[in-house]
Amino acid sequence: MKRVWLLMLVGVALVSAAPTVDGNVDPEAEGYTLVAENPTYTDKQGADLLAFYYAIANDSLYLAITTQNTASWGVAYGIVLDTEEGGYSGIPDTLPDSWGRRFYYPEWQPDYQLYFWYDEGGQQITSQNFNKYVGGDSPNYWERWQYDFATFVYAANYGGEQGLQALEVAFALSSIGNPTQIKACAYIAGGDNSSAVDILPMDPSVSLTGGEEWTDWDTITTYFVLNVREHTNKFSMQPILNGVRVTGSGTYLLEVYTVDGKKILTRKVTVNGRADVTFNLKPGLYLVREGKLGASKFIVAK
Repeated sequence: MKRVWLLMLVGVALVSAAPTVDGNVDPEAEGYTLVAENPTYTDKQGADLLAFYYAIANDSLYLAITTQNTASWGVAYGIVLDTEEGGYSGIPDTLPDSWGRRFYYPEWQPDYQLYFWYDEGGQQITSQNFNKYVGGDSPNYWERWQYDFATFVYAANYGGEQGLQALEVAFALSSIGNPTQIKACAYIAGGDNSSAVDILPMDPSVSLTGGEEWTDWDTITTYFVLNVREHTNKFSMQPILNGVRVTGSGTYLLEVYTVDGKKILTRKVTVNGRADVTFNLKPGLYLVREGKLGASKFIVAK
């Protein structure tokens, strides 16, 4: 996905509306929020997660993982999402997930799975799916899933012999029913009939050492909860030189005052994500106030 830039108004800076899905994960610049991280190295050089991130912008969900891989191994990268009651729980020794991996979710039931296969020989992702659990009583796990039910975009950062370094994914929130809350985790697994060898957030059933982790059944009870509505409605404003950095989703009324209380400027700004807004002001100290919410920050113009 290309970076989208909008010229908002005279005297207003350019706006970066959402993360750029290019495989280069820059949390601070792109507005990502950290879900979980684990800088401790595993004993698996080609299957070692570092961090898991998310962002919401333009009515889309952005997910990103980074690794600390030092080798190129053929492994599966999975992200599971739970948005409503019911879903896939798995049956140990009987019913694996949409890619035939051995996962059991007794306390939460994911509704969606994103899967990517990294090929060690080609040193790139060669297969990917966005799958929705549809249920049923078929003994064949693949008949309980709808494969590639919705469109998504992704990009990866490949490190050659160092393996996959980062992965970014984005899709419309409407494709998963515009949920108000999402439970999620991300992991690395092996081939058919394997289980997780690393996971974020960390889960007690996944050991970071030991060869048996490739073939056991993992009982996943840990997840991250993202309250979508709270995130999309959140507003913040931070001072920058000659302006403010606005974070939120919606249309905001920015009012600029001199230190003696005189209003000298009003700007209406529409933001989906984060925007740097600058003003054509004479050098000095000013107060910027959001007219509806009452939030205010002092800025310096030079």
